[in-house]
Amino acid sequence: MSRCYLDTNFLYGHLRSPPTGVPSPMEDWRERTLAELTDDGGVVSPLVIDELAYRLVLAWLRDDGHADPLAAYRERPETVMPAMRDRLAATWASLDSLGLELDPTDREVTDRARALMAAPGLAPREAFHAAHAVEADCPVIVSSDRAFDRLPALRRLGPEPSGPAAED
Repeated sequence: MSRCYLDTNFLYGHLRSPPTGVPSPMEDWRERTLAELTDDGGVVSPLVIDELAYRLVLAWLRDDGHADPLAAYRERPETVMPAMRDRLAATWASLDSLGLELDPTDREVTDRARALMAAPGLAPREAFHAAHAVEADCPVIVSSDRAFDRLPALRRLGPEPSGPAAED
């Protein structure tokens, strides 16, 4: 059991695919993640909250029948966001129930992210997520992003591969 940094893609899947008890890749990933978390719980950053809200709003617009959710959001955020109030409130309550720690983006995180962009050449968001994980003393990052596999300081806990590609 370890202290874990939870990347946006896990939380997005977790919130969009409620537990069913039926075997599935998301169900397996959720169970392995919850088993990995220690009493310290999980850690997220403001970047995770920002990405999660943005991705959920676009998904909800798509669910509501918008053919181009991104255009709807960009053209009318002052209309879209109030309409999302109840869904976002439910999201915040779900996140609060997980007891996640919010790690601030401070100078140490920023400096480490800059270094991770330079070597091993992580993209900016990946670098900030990794920097948050390391600075928050999380040896595990829960993410489907394989870029984190290049970092010896972190062990990535991702979804189990399935299908023909998994057999290679």
